[in-house]
Amino acid sequence: MERVVVTGIGAVTPFGFGIERLWESVLNGKNGITKIKDLKICGEIVGIAGCMPEFERSEKNANAFLQKYIPEDDCVAKFFMAVEEAIKMSGLNIDEIGPTGCIGSFIADRAMGPSAYLSEYIAILKDCGMGDNFNRRMFWDKLQKYPIAKATPFNDRDSINHFISRVYNITGPQLSIGTACASGTNAIGEALLKIRQGSIDCAIAGGAFNFELTGMIGFTRIGALTTNPDPETACCPFDRNRSGFVMGSGCGILILENLSYAKKRGANILCELKGYGSFSDAYRATDPDPDAKGAQRTIRACLDDAKILPEGISYVNAHGTSTKMNDYTETVALKRVLGDHAYKIPVSSTKSMIGHGIMAAGAIEACVSIKSILENVVHKTRNWHERDSELDLDYVPNEARRCKVDNVLSNSFGFGGQNASILFSRFTG
Repeated sequence: MERVVVTGIGAVTPFGFGIERLWESVLNGKNGITKIKDLKICGEIVGIAGCMPEFERSEKNANAFLQKYIPEDDCVAKFFMAVEEAIKMSGLNIDEIGPTGCIGSFIADRAMGPSAYLSEYIAILKDCGMGDNFNRRMFWDKLQKYPIAKATPFNDRDSINHFISRVYNITGPQLSIGTACASGTNAIGEALLKIRQGSIDCAIAGGAFNFELTGMIGFTRIGALTTNPDPETACCPFDRNRSGFVMGSGCGILILENLSYAKKRGANILCELKGYGSFSDAYRATDPDPDAKGAQRTIRACLDDAKILPEGISYVNAHGTSTKMNDYTETVALKRVLGDHAYKIPVSSTKSMIGHGIMAAGAIEACVSIKSILENVVHKTRNWHERDSELDLDYVPNEARRCKVDNVLSNSFGFGGQNASILFSRFTG
C-alpha cells in the first residue's frame, strides 16, 4: 500500500492570504473574528464572523490566470489563491503530468446544496417530530415540496473542483464532499484512500467555504451560533462560558502524493499523512451523541490506520467549536480513546481565532497541524479563561507552546453525526 505524503499547503483565512500569515497570526493568538460589514444583519442574527479577506482588484487584474478563468467571482478567485500557493510550494508541474496523468481534485467546497436551505430543513424536521417521535415517511413527503429538494447540487458550475479541473486540464477523479463540518477532513481522507489504492499518484485536496445569510439564520434558530455579539470574546472553545460557535470562511488546500512519486521528482516532503477514520453517530440531525460513540470509533480507526498507539500522539488539533455539547463530547472521546495520555498532551482549537469555516474548517486545521510538526510548536486556545468542571484536558490556555510534535491528530465532528479524523506524522524517510 502506497505511503502518502504532503508536499504543499495553501490557505486563505480571515487573517488574509497565505499559510505564513495564518501561522504567524495563530501563534500570536490574534483574533480574526470581526463585525460583518457586507451583509444586512437584522433580528436575531449575530453580526460577527471570521470573514473572507478583502481582495485587491489590482492583484486580481495582475493575475492573468484568475482574470481568464474566474473573472466574475471574487470568492472563487480567493479560493484559488490557496490552490496556487499549495501547488507552487509543492513544485508540482501539472502541465507535465498532462490530461492523462494520475491526479485528482478532492475539495469540499462552497456549493452549499441543502445547507443553503437550513432553516427550511429544520422546519421540516420539527414538523415531523424530532427524536424518538420522528416520522420518516412524512419527512420525505414534505421534503419534496420545499425548495431544498431543488437545491444547487455539488460539482455544478460553482464548484471549485469544476474550476480546478478545467483550469489545469485535470481529467482524474473529481469529488466534492458534503459532510457538514467534517467535509474538509473527509475530502483529505478520501484523497488519501484513492492514492493508497493506486488509482492516482497525487491529489489537490481540502475545503473551501464562504458563509451566507440563509445559513446563519438556520444556525441561529437552532441555537448553534453564539449569542455573544462581541467579536473579541464570542468564540471561547472549552471555556465554561462558551455559548455557541462563530461562523467563519476560507480555504485550505493540501497537495498529496504517493511517496514514490514525490521522491522520483525530488519533491520537498512536509510530512506524512498516515491515518484516516470516519464514522457516523446516527443520533440526531444536530446534537452529537452525548456518549461520543461515533467520535470514539472515528479516532480509534484513525490511530489504527496509522498504526500509532495513543501514547504516540503529540498534539490534538481539536474540532473545538465553542458549543456546549461539541466541546464536551470531543473531550469525552479523547479521554476514552487516549486514556491517561489524553491528560499529557496539548489540545487546542484553531477556531478560537478564525471561527468555524464549516466545509473549509478541517482543511485549514490540517494546514495548521502540518505547521505544528514543521515548527515543533502548538498554538493556544484563545479566550480560554475559566475551567468547565467536565472539561479537564490541557487546552493550551495562555500562549503558544514549544514542544516536540511528531504525530498530530486533527478532528472534525459535524452536524448529522458526521465524524472524521486524520493523522499527520513527521516524515522520516
